Amino acid sequence: MIKLIALDLDGTLLNSEKRVTPYTRDVLRRAMARGVHVTLATGRMIGGAAYFGRQVGVNAPLICCNGGVLQGMDAPEPLFMRCLPQGTVRRLLTLCHARGWYANWYIGREIFVEHFDAAYFHAYRTVEDFKVREVGDDFLSYTENVIQCVIRDLAGEVAPKVAVVERELPGEIAAQQNTGTSADLTPPGVTKALGLSFLMEQYGLTPAEVMACGDADNDLPMLRFAGTAVVPENGLPEAKALATYHAASNDEDGIAKAIEQLVLA
Repeated sequence: MIKLIALDLDGTLLNSEKRVTPYTRDVLRRAMARGVHVTLATGRMIGGAAYFGRQVGVNAPLICCNGGVLQGMDAPEPLFMRCLPQGTVRRLLTLCHARGWYANWYIGREIFVEHFDAAYFHAYRTVEDFKVREVGDDFLSYTENVIQCVIRDLAGEVAPKVAVVERELPGEIAAQQNTGTSADLTPPGVTKALGLSFLMEQYGLTPAEVMACGDADNDLPMLRFAGTAVVPENGLPEAKALATYHAASNDEDGIAKAIEQLVLA
């Protein structure tokens, strides 16, 4: 019996317009009315995740920054958090600055950049009151308690940049959710499965009681870990290979239809 549903956002719960449809919201609320815990498991930071969490009305703490944070939507402090060492952040940001790469990083509920350019934050276009803190050349003053860094490249050339980071900072970071235009850099060992395991401990659940829904490379550990793995039609082949249930695409309310069949039927 499924007692916890963990939902990736981009490419899974959200459609191509970065929105949750009314039908999907209704299905999730019906699941929660039956006592099912619903959380979001995303590479986004707590502020961005909480925006969609409120839309859905989730009833469980959120798994953010690819598993580096477990925190209630309005909670002042996380239940679990794993940060990058300050020295690693300083070396990483110095490297990006020296090479002219665009990077942002997360501390608590804030997003930091040297200089803000809205073109790099296309995925946040539907999030109301979206704010980024510009710090200019003083970026090294904001390197404590950094949960995640993101390298961005509008030309789709992120992979070579990640290769340089991995060469220059061997073993200090893990790269995931490489979309071509962005890549998340997290502490080694941080995955959505890690955050999910801490949440399961809160409720005393086993993997057999958990449904994980995702489409991308950063969802693979979570899909392997959960007893039920749901992947939409638009998911990566590697994700589909792990699916116990193949859903319709994110533009066809695939996840909601899967929940109706697997949880509400």
